[in-house]
Amino acid sequence: LRLRLQGARPPGVQVRPPRYMTPGSSPAILRRFTRAFHPNTPRGGANLTSRTSVRGAPLTRHHRNVTRTPSASRLTKRAALALLCVPSIFTMAWRSSGATNDELIDNLFANDIASDAVQAAMRRVDRKNYVLAGSNPYQDSPQTIGYGATISAPHMHAYALSMLEDRLRPGARVLDVGSGTGYLTALFAEFAVAASEGNDEGVVVGVDHIPELVATSEKNFERDGKGHLLAGGRVQLVTGDGRLGYPPRAPYDAIHVGAAAPFVPPALVEQLARGGRLVVPVGPEGGSQELRVIDKGADGRVTEKTAMGVIYVPLTDAEHQLKNR
Repeated sequence: LRLRLQGARPPGVQVRPPRYMTPGSSPAILRRFTRAFHPNTPRGGANLTSRTSVRGAPLTRHHRNVTRTPSASRLTKRAALALLCVPSIFTMAWRSSGATNDELIDNLFANDIASDAVQAAMRRVDRKNYVLAGSNPYQDSPQTIGYGATISAPHMHAYALSMLEDRLRPGARVLDVGSGTGYLTALFAEFAVAASEGNDEGVVVGVDHIPELVATSEKNFERDGKGHLLAGGRVQLVTGDGRLGYPPRAPYDAIHVGAAAPFVPPALVEQLARGGRLVVPVGPEGGSQELRVIDKGADGRVTEKTAMGVIYVPLTDAEHQLKNR
């Protein structure tokens, strides 16, 4: 009793591990698990939740309660199953950061996120031309671009391109809602416009309701050597409410929405061409969201499926966005 009161440990008695471990106290299996999600250099992280792991990197809702688990000998069946069932998307995404644009793309490709065509397009559009000065353009995480908006993580852009790749043929008509700094709009142009010599049908429209962001995206196109696409009308960057689409250039073979809508905007489905595809995050602001893939068949029939869980900024009006920046 005296030994216990003084904080000493009687010989042969093991101290019960704490319910929550302090940094550096995790057993080897959990250290390896944590390291898989949070590589030391560079430490990307998608800022998907506000909670952090014992290594200080952001956690997703899929595994945020796993790394702070008692020692391996006391893992519950639920925690052990979680270790096995965490979607590999997050592991791969957080390992995709690079020191250069090419290294970023190499990592996305090595982690099976980007196809050959997506990889080639992303190499021709340098992300450093589409982020704020002082940002790390090749970090695989979302970054602020001002005015309450963000540019999505590169792996999410790669997934969006992959989901729409079949519709992004030369001559396609593409709508990018919430175009921000113009990065994904430029990538769409690599598929639908830049490679469509002799085909004047293709057009890519980027819509954003913040005029300053539209002006910034135009400058970014010029800086990236793509000003001729704007001058020739092959790419249009317009100020407007993306929830209403952009009827003057409809119908669209591919529509992408870069912010979460509370429900699928009917105007976007209406402006989708037959055979076209719409990719849109759906869910409440700050709540559970999912990435929806909506196809319109040749007969006009609309089908919908869920691709994955996501967290995006809300698709809202300019006043609400600026008020919450």
